[in-house]
Amino acid sequence: MESPEPFPGFPEPQAEPDRPAVRRPVRCALCGRPLTGTESRRAGLGPACDAKLHPAGPDIRTRRHEVDQDPLPGT
Repeated sequence: MESPEPFPGFPEPQAEPDRPAVRRPVRCALCGRPLTGTESRRAGLGPACDAKLHPAGPDIRTRRHEVDQDPLPGT
């Protein structure tokens, strides 16, 4: 015996069209500053704190290493 209303006797909440939706404030998990970007809000970390916890890997083009090399003939 189910009723068509979720809670009989209580009206359903109506969305007010003239009021913009208020976003819940989200703070950085590391430093506590408020987050504004969508990706930052999803991750829970600001860009600076995310870079501290997940540093970028070395770029293979800028990495240098010494190699033992024979001298060129005729020099």
